[in-house]
Amino acid sequence: MSQYKITPLFISSKQGELFAMYYTPITSNGSKCILHIPAFAEEMNKSRHMVAMQAQAWAEQGYAVLVLDLWGTGDSQGDFSDATWDIWLNDIDTAVKWLQEKQYISINLWGLRSGVLLALDYLQKHSLSIDKFICWQPVLNGELFIMQFLRLRIAAAMMNKNKTQEKTSELKQQLLNGQSVEVAGYCLNPELVVPMIFVQAKSIGISNVKSTNIFELVQGNEVAESYVTNQWITQLTESKNKVSLDVIIDNSYFWSTQEITESVDLIKLSSERV
Repeated sequence: MSQYKITPLFISSKQGELFAMYYTPITSNGSKCILHIPAFAEEMNKSRHMVAMQAQAWAEQGYAVLVLDLWGTGDSQGDFSDATWDIWLNDIDTAVKWLQEKQYISINLWGLRSGVLLALDYLQKHSLSIDKFICWQPVLNGELFIMQFLRLRIAAAMMNKNKTQEKTSELKQQLLNGQSVEVAGYCLNPELVVPMIFVQAKSIGISNVKSTNIFELVQGNEVAESYVTNQWITQLTESKNKVSLDVIIDNSYFWSTQEITESVDLIKLSSERV
């Protein structure tokens, strides 16, 4: 018999209703909770299975877990094309306040990919004290991430010889000029993407976080964390922040594979560390 229950619900925000899945342990002192901040665009959809598995594992351990769909994504109200960075920051704040009203003493943030970047910007702009900041395959440089995302459009255009070839720098400039750009079926709002471009982990202090737990998957002959992650860890350590890193060798990246994949080791280690 499961030691937790799952409740689908909506949380009211300034923009509209935000959908969330709320995992709560059946027996718990009600003091610990984790808020999940999702990945970007299709990465979020492909990660749902793994996110649900981890939320269930933590609920078994006594944590309440709130898995949020940001405004304009998933089953929340709004269109992705109308989402902005500020709206998403407000979504996090709305979810945090909702959890605080539940009288949780310990609030933890769990970011996946670009969700880590969004969480960092949120922590920079709010005085909320976080016990644990859990980072799955963190995106730590907004500009690099967006440039990689724009390459999906370049790659698709290369398959069509009759289509004018573009450059990522040109697409980036369109966004900087206030023009929307469509990539892989997603209409990117400049008010979402441009602020993200200028967010970098190395420029953000997280003194309001007690401990940071980083988890990275690597493939093949890779045996170490990424260079950007290593830089961030060094920065956190020099700033006297408590930080841990787990590198997991896996055959696939669940947030980008065509089929649904799992990383059992990531679930296991995340459950042990938190």
